Amino acid sequence: MEYLTKEEVEKMIKEGKSLKGLDFSFAELDGIDLSGQDLSGAVFTGAELRNANLEGANLEDAFIADADFSGANFKSANLSRAVLQRVNLRNANFENANMNKSQLLVCDASRANFSNAKIRQARLESSKISNAKLDNADLRYSNLRAVNFKNSSFVGTKISFTDMRKAQFQGAWFENVEAENVIVYGKAPWLSGSKAELDIEKIKAPNWDD
Repeated sequence: MEYLTKEEVEKMIKEGKSLKGLDFSFAELDGIDLSGQDLSGAVFTGAELRNANLEGANLEDAFIADADFSGANFKSANLSRAVLQRVNLRNANFENANMNKSQLLVCDASRANFSNAKIRQARLESSKISNAKLDNADLRYSNLRAVNFKNSSFVGTKISFTDMRKAQFQGAWFENVEAENVIVYGKAPWLSGSKAELDIEKIKAPNWDD
């Protein structure tokens, strides 16, 4: 089976051809410029896009698994309903990205920047988001179970109505967060002495099980 090459993809972009829904599986696209491209519904299984530029790109409904996007720039990109599984996202930039209803499952996004990102009704279970920046991000109604948030920054972050059971917060910094009705084991690190003993059925988003 032949896989797309970087040269072929760059030629398609130059000729104005659509990249929508393409299969980029196992493609080696390190450093490629896909900024502003429509990649909705595209598949990136096993692909390598280290330090790629996806600023403003449309990745709605994209499927990314076992891929390497470390250092990639997703600034202002649309990743709504995208599925990312076991993806290397270390040092990636998601500033101002739309990640509503996306799924980041068992991904490594350590040292990533999620500032001002919209991540509502998303699933981030068991991902590593340590030493990351989540300032002013909106994670309301998201499933954040067992996420490693060690040493991450939450300044002005909205985390109301989230499920944070088994999440790790050692060394994390919380300041002016919106944290209403959060499910968390033990004391909430953003509010000394608080406990959240809530019924998940009462607060979960309508599409939680979709």
